[in-house]
Formats: sequence, structure tokens, C-alpha cells
Amino acid sequence: MKKILICSPTYNEAENIKEFCKRIFKIKNKVDLLIIDDNSPDGTSNIIKKLKKKNKNLILIERKSKLGIGSAFRIGIKYAIENKYNTLVTLDADLSHQPEEIPKLLLKLKKNDFVIGSRYISGGKSNYTGYRSIVSKAANIACRILLNINLHEFTTSFRAYNANCLKTLYYLPVLSEGYSSFMETVFYISKENLKYGEVPIIFKDRYKGKSKIPKLQILYGGLKLFELFLKRFTIS
Repeated sequence: MKKILICSPTYNEAENIKEFCKRIFKIKNKVDLLIIDDNSPDGTSNIIKKLKKKNKNLILIERKSKLGIGSAFRIGIKYAIENKYNTLVTLDADLSHQPEEIPKLLLKLKKNDFVIGSRYISGGKSNYTGYRSIVSKAANIACRILLNINLHEFTTSFRAYNANCLKTLYYLPVLSEGYSSFMETVFYISKENLKYGEVPIIFKDRYKGKSKIPKLQILYGGLKLFELFLKRFTIS
């Protein structure tokens, strides 16, 4: 039987984590859920510890401070490899990604090494409006053009990886600690000639709480995209 690990980093998700876990464990496939909490001051980890008592498939890794979403997902990749999971699925715990759509990614993964949930293909939808919508769409169009990769989505964390992809990524120089790691990971997956695909998803505003994406991440993302654009011509 294939072992499936679902991984989600958290920081101040006390209002969402209980509902998130409930919906994850309703998925038809038997899964393990790994939460990586960056010492949330709102007590997110305490809630997870209580939930763990009732669910042996729930795993918690606590970090001492807010160390970045990119480094958290690298921990997820390492954990999946060390514990011999066939599949890793990543997504946000704020319920902007719908856990019920995970089976769509798993189905597509049967013929791919990597699958990303896309807001910007037919059947996909984003609830972003105004400035956030413009920035998100523009960023993904820029990635598609500058990186010359045939995907419509680069910046969401809703993804699925098979074991081959995980082992390849583990040894690649993905260095970004923050949200820039999302496009960086896709770039290296493409350069390694892994087979990738995308499925449409519905992206909603977070269930409760406020967004924690720093505005400076937009600047960092632009700089990282330019760096990757230059690497296109130096990495075979």
C-alpha cells in the first residue's frame, strides 16, 4: 500500500487547525498529517497536541522560532524520504486550499512526478480580488514566460510529489527560506526533466485570521525570479 504524507507548516493558525485536521482525515485515502509549527504564540501547537491524543496519524514538529515556509517544506521532504513515503502532498493550513481536492492531485500524480494545484487553468478559480489578484496573476504569467516552463501556476503551495521527485529535490540547491521557494522548486523540477502537470483548484480566502505574507516577499519574489531567469542559461 502506498504511504501518503500530507505536510503543512503553521504559524498562528489556532482558529483554523482543528477544522483543517478534521477535513484532512476525512479524505478517502489513508494519510498521515505532518504539521510543522514555528512556535506560534497563539497556541497552535497546544491544540495539535490535544488532537494527537485521538489520532495516531497526526505528527507534530515544533521549531523554536519563525524560520520560513520554504525551510519548513524542506523538513517535510526530508521527513517523507526518511520515513519511506511514496507521496508527499503540501498545502496551507488556513483552508485557502481545499483538502477535499487532494485526491485530484493524487490521481494526476499517477502519470507525473510532480503536480501543482492551479488557480489559472480552465476549471480553476481564485477568490483574490483587487490588488492581490493583479499581483498574483502577473507573477504567475511572468514565471511562465521568463522561466519558459509550461505551467500556469508557480506560487501556490498546494502540490504533490512522488518519491522520485522527493529524492531529486532533496539534493538540489533550493535555498529560499520564504515564499520564493515555491517558484524555485518548480524551476529545478523542470531543469531535472521530471514530468510535471497541474490540476484546477478553487483557492479561497483563509477560513479565519489574517494573512501572514509580508509585503517584502513580493520584492524578494521578483529578485528570485530574475535570478532564476539568468540561471536558465547557465544550468543545462
